[in-house]
Amino acid sequence: MSNQQLSLQLEKAGGLLVLRSKDIPSAPAGELVIKIHATALNPVDWKIQSMPQFLQEWPAVLGTDIAGEVEAVGEGVTKFKKGDRVLTQGAFAPARASFQQYTILQEDLVAKLPESVSYEEAATIPLGFITAAIGLLAPWTAALNPEVVVPPPQYTGQTILVIGGSTSVGQYVIQLAKHLGFTNIITYASKKHHAYLTELGATQTLDRAAVPLSALGDAISGTIDVVYELVASTESQDAATQVVRAGGKVVSVNMRDVRSDAVKEAGAGKHFYPVAGSSHMPGQEVFGAKVWAKVEKLISEGVIKPNRYELLPGGLNAIIPGLERMRKDEVSGVKLVVRPQETEQ
Repeated sequence: MSNQQLSLQLEKAGGLLVLRSKDIPSAPAGELVIKIHATALNPVDWKIQSMPQFLQEWPAVLGTDIAGEVEAVGEGVTKFKKGDRVLTQGAFAPARASFQQYTILQEDLVAKLPESVSYEEAATIPLGFITAAIGLLAPWTAALNPEVVVPPPQYTGQTILVIGGSTSVGQYVIQLAKHLGFTNIITYASKKHHAYLTELGATQTLDRAAVPLSALGDAISGTIDVVYELVASTESQDAATQVVRAGGKVVSVNMRDVRSDAVKEAGAGKHFYPVAGSSHMPGQEVFGAKVWAKVEKLISEGVIKPNRYELLPGGLNAIIPGLERMRKDEVSGVKLVVRPQETEQ
């Protein structure tokens, strides 16, 4: 094997993504070198280009959804061997991201991939599923299953509302809510996605084109115990806070509480949890390892179904136009996936 790989690099803050050669890393103790067969694109991948404070090393490498095979193992690795099919979530660090052909990740944040799932399907899982799991399960958020036990606690008789159910994260929130036994799983999304979201486990669907966020409360009968909001706007956070019951829980993918002051005051006694969807963030690694230890089982048992995807030809070269489509809001209900090994320089 050549010691060189192709990598899509952001050379400086506010710069352009460019294709470059770089060394394939060696595996440190307790870590794996993974040959990336598929990676997916996420909105954060274009947003972070204008937020360089989240990037520590230059040139930077983006991308966090990883599906591939183990190329090499570091000293002390016991769970994996060369050739194992795996999936994992990368980090925004040059050696650990996914917009390249090889990466390194620590053993306890990697899961084996069942043969029944393709690399392309698997690449749609990591970021979306981890974000859903942290928001619903982690002890510092909604804490619905902080030890990630399987089978999980059941929330029979309770209702969850998913605002933005057709997003990648939203689809995994719906599936986890079903796994957690919620009796009512209401999703707010475009009508064209309703049938599919019902297949995933939604019990009621609301059309965002017909029901404005400000009128959500009028469209829902009964008590809402948990809201997971994925629009990440002030209006969405306000709506979530207003409809959840007293003492209920609101989870938001916006790391900032941008609710209006009046809603914050009215929402006193309602719990609000912003979510950072990363297994690598300091303080989240232990919980992340608990989740990754269960991922193979959850996929094998059909609890986790991958997102639908669109495969972009051209390997890493397809990422830049793909991110532009996402920036223009031209992608809905699917994840864009590329195969880094197909890249031509």
